[in-house]
Amino acid sequence: MSLIAEFKKMPISKFEEWCLAVAIEGIDGDTNDFLQTHAKPLTEYDGSGYVYSTLLEYLAESGIDLEESEYAALASELAEEHYPLCTVLTNEHRLTYLNKLDLENFDENELKNYYNEFNGADEDEAGSMMLEAIRVLQFNLREADATSVVLLTLS
Repeated sequence: MSLIAEFKKMPISKFEEWCLAVAIEGIDGDTNDFLQTHAKPLTEYDGSGYVYSTLLEYLAESGIDLEESEYAALASELAEEHYPLCTVLTNEHRLTYLNKLDLENFDENELKNYYNEFNGADEDEAGSMMLEAIRVLQFNLREADATSVVLLTLS
């Protein structure tokens, strides 16, 4: 079974409202309803969402840590309770890392080797899958700003 990677843009005010509700009431079945009401879907990644699990580790090891933010604790809680992976991309991420995510900064063979070693796999297309995931990530990261965050979830 494959995971789907979804990117959603949400106003920070609504996201913080959601954070407060989660802190008080815990995560319940209304998560999907809240996201459908208050978050705008962004460009989708057509491949398996599992690629993002590997990609985020690779990027962190390369100095591009997209999982650390002021919202990391909520993202971790969401990942434990509702999603296999949840990352909150902020304006700070955009300002710090957007240019570093330029595809010219990545070597397809290196990405392929990392993916295969990380997953104990032998995927010939792993490098191109990782490059495409970076392209979609960079495109969606542009949507984070001073008033909105971008959620990356796997479901």
